[in-house]
Amino acid sequence: MNPRKLFTRMSSGVAVLSVALCVPAALLAQDTAPAPPPQGTADEQSMHHRQPPSPEHQLHRLTKMLNLTQDQQQQMLPILQDQHKQMDTIQNNAALSPQQRHQQMRAAMMDTHQKLEALMTDTQKQQFEQAMQQRRQHMRNRGMGPGEGAGTPPPPPDGENAPPPPPQ
Repeated sequence: MNPRKLFTRMSSGVAVLSVALCVPAALLAQDTAPAPPPQGTADEQSMHHRQPPSPEHQLHRLTKMLNLTQDQQQQMLPILQDQHKQMDTIQNNAALSPQQRHQQMRAAMMDTHQKLEALMTDTQKQQFEQAMQQRRQHMRNRGMGPGEGAGTPPPPPDGENAPPPPPQ
């Protein structure tokens, strides 16, 4: 494979993974309250923006977005903490190819979302799914959707026919 294409694919894969790690925390595009300032040394603060949000921060944002009860928060925090550990393990596993890393991270995220939704009311599930859809659309509009940025067109939306193949 051409090194330039490989770099482009890897870059888009890293961008997708970065977005995937931040999805629950980034769902609150409507949230206008400033995030709490990072704590720690200047070095820790400078690295803060490169790290995925902490499980506590994700829970805080989900609580504000979905009006979670105290009981829901107590049940969701261990789920988010487990996901955070899984993501760290996957990210630091040098034996995985970028594609394997992406697949495992995606599977961990989907598992976490299912566990979180199991604790939500129907209204909260609807709000959560709507926020997820808005976030996906925002990423597609920025050219960061699945497969984009690597010279391939985005997949057709569900329920639509795929475009005809190019003439030969």
